[in-house]
Amino acid sequence: MRKLMIAPSVGCCDLFHVEEQVKLINEKSDYLHMDIKDGVYVPSYGIGPDYLDYLNKHVENLKPMDAHLMVKHPQQYLETFAKAGAAYITPHTDCIEGDAFVTIHKIKELGCKAGVALSPSVPLSTIEYYLPLLDKVTIMIVDPGIAGQPVDPQMFVKINQLAKIRKERGLNFLIEADGSMNSSLYRPLYEAGADLVILGPPALWNKDTDFNKAWDIMESELERELDGAERKI
Repeated sequence: MRKLMIAPSVGCCDLFHVEEQVKLINEKSDYLHMDIKDGVYVPSYGIGPDYLDYLNKHVENLKPMDAHLMVKHPQQYLETFAKAGAAYITPHTDCIEGDAFVTIHKIKELGCKAGVALSPSVPLSTIEYYLPLLDKVTIMIVDPGIAGQPVDPQMFVKINQLAKIRKERGLNFLIEADGSMNSSLYRPLYEAGADLVILGPPALWNKDTDFNKAWDIMESELERELDGAERKI
């Protein structure tokens, strides 16, 4: 049983080898992370609902897909991604602050699990009142949509605080860490209380030109870094 769950960002797959990479990811990962970007909320673009819909229709025993909505108006796309097969829908807190309860209830009415993502500068107090409604909280450990950023150690503290709140209140949402993931982060994130990490190119694809070898390297690093690790909550 894996101590720290993993969710590769499927949009990072090599376009010339998507089928083989997706099949391996689906076989061995815990979740499929789907980065949806509009070029407005974040200065980059990601995959869209058609990508999720295709995987949902063509991949057997598909792992749960999480639609991470890095978009300015996520409320407009909830039905679209639910219909495309998303198991989780995760908008950013600052995009739903005016209608957070309505948005979360809508996600659940559509048959999906509800997550929210907090950018590094967003305090945990923002989600205090609707935390019991959530199935997952994504802590961005770098600003969303901009590659190559260093991780601020304060994000480990933030995750640890969230894990303590979860324990004190008897809640059971997943705590996910996302951004600039690499092997040196597995242990401190796990010890802080994270359940799940998102893998991008530095953590997976860049390990080797042969994707199977890259996966083996990633798994070895994960096992090595977590050997003897203990939760600090």
